[in-house]
Amino acid sequence: MHVDHIPERGTSVRADSAMSRPGGGFTTLSAVAAYGIPALLASPLGTGPNSFTVRRQLAHAGVQIVTDELVGDIGAAIMLVENDGSTTSVATSGVESEPSRAALDRIELQEGDLVHIGGADLVNESSARVLSGWGADLPDDVTLVVSVSPAVEQVPVWAWRRLLKRVDVLTMNIRQASTLSRILATTEPGTAIRHVIRPDAAIVRRLGVMGCEVQVDENSPRVQIPAFDSITVDTVGVGDTHIAIMSAALLEGHDLIEACRIANAAAAVTISHESALPVPTRSQIEEVLREKRVKYSM
Repeated sequence: MHVDHIPERGTSVRADSAMSRPGGGFTTLSAVAAYGIPALLASPLGTGPNSFTVRRQLAHAGVQIVTDELVGDIGAAIMLVENDGSTTSVATSGVESEPSRAALDRIELQEGDLVHIGGADLVNESSARVLSGWGADLPDDVTLVVSVSPAVEQVPVWAWRRLLKRVDVLTMNIRQASTLSRILATTEPGTAIRHVIRPDAAIVRRLGVMGCEVQVDENSPRVQIPAFDSITVDTVGVGDTHIAIMSAALLEGHDLIEACRIANAAAAVTISHESALPVPTRSQIEEVLREKRVKYSM
């Protein structure tokens, strides 16, 4: 819903417009597939109408589903988008919060594969236990990307610590980075994110209009990668898209610095129109990389 401002407690505002579309992990997987990299969904879908819609649209996007159907439906989120493009949301959980460790273990991962686990999937304690355990046990030749997500404060601290000890690339925005640092320090004063992850793990901080900052390992300097020129219309899904294209570029063989530069180009396309959908195509991303900005037709 597009609103002039977020209503104060006990009040209401009228939305200028509203739409219903899949988001979150759907955006991430669709963006990877649109870039030309095979993408698979390992999160459960249900028998309800939302699951039916997502399943159909994933198939249209070319995303393969590798988990069994559960009785019930996936959760939903109400997203409020203000005039400056900033977003506020309220989300519910569904069958996606009931992953099976046995089902995950049946997935045949290959050397060089990449697994993405989002913080939003760790809010439910049962889901956090399953996903953090599975992620921690992934083979060394599989890249684990963990995105912190706006739900960072709702994730059990033990789940963060378990995943952070295994993560290869940790990605988050400025607020999420600050919040995660504070959460880790509450249980062990003085602890920083870099103290918890492996020395060879990378940290990506998304900086909004300033682009992103990358530290590829403990001994490397922080490298700021500038954003590409774009007009901000809507920031919904920009983080999901950045994570997706960064991951896709890594799978394509790019180093992390270049992968994040490509992801910045995708993010510039995403914020230039309402909603995260349609996701940017490879040709749109390559045009931004070439022109150094998003081109608008008059």
